[in-house]
Amino acid sequence: MPLNVVVPLVVTVVVAATGYVATYLTNLRLTRRKDHLDRVNRQLSELYGPLYAQSEALNQAWKKFDARYRTKWVLSVPATAEWAATWRLWMSTVFMPTNRRMVETIVTHADLLIEDTIHDSLKELCAHVACYEPIVARWQEDGFDSVQYDDHVSIAGNFQHKELSKYLQKSFESLKVEQGRLLALLQESRPEASLAAVQPTPPSGSIPTGR
Repeated sequence: MPLNVVVPLVVTVVVAATGYVATYLTNLRLTRRKDHLDRVNRQLSELYGPLYAQSEALNQAWKKFDARYRTKWVLSVPATAEWAATWRLWMSTVFMPTNRRMVETIVTHADLLIEDTIHDSLKELCAHVACYEPIVARWQEDGFDSVQYDDHVSIAGNFQHKELSKYLQKSFESLKVEQGRLLALLQESRPEASLAAVQPTPPSGSIPTGR
């Protein structure tokens, strides 16, 4: 085969192969970014977003409760019947329901955690809720009227909500930053062809006027 025929043919094949490889690598990179973005979106919408929102709501509710009643359980001094009833009411209708929802969110969506293991603050929350369940269950027994400390506070002691709040805020904010970064990268690398693909086309049978 003449050289003047072979050379253009080889060049054509090389250019085509190079273009194919470049397109493949570009599409692979885009796919990975989209997959990463999908996971970040799920982490925000299904795990860290709900947890952070509920944690903040719980924190505000506790502040309101504390500001209104300003009474602490003291191990050696029984509370008044009124205070004990108020504590049980708030725990049963406000704090425990929210805590349970948070635990359910963690258990259901543990695969979306940022870390390879469950963070200590999340473990503490789950333990805190589990230890309160028998306390709350006892309140439902007929004739329960105790005002003793041990009948109202779990063996887990006070839950360190500040640690949980810090962890959730940091995680939520870092995921929002990553979400924005990925969206920007996808916008920058979007092929021009994708823009042309969404442009309106003339109706079938129409003849361009050139004007």
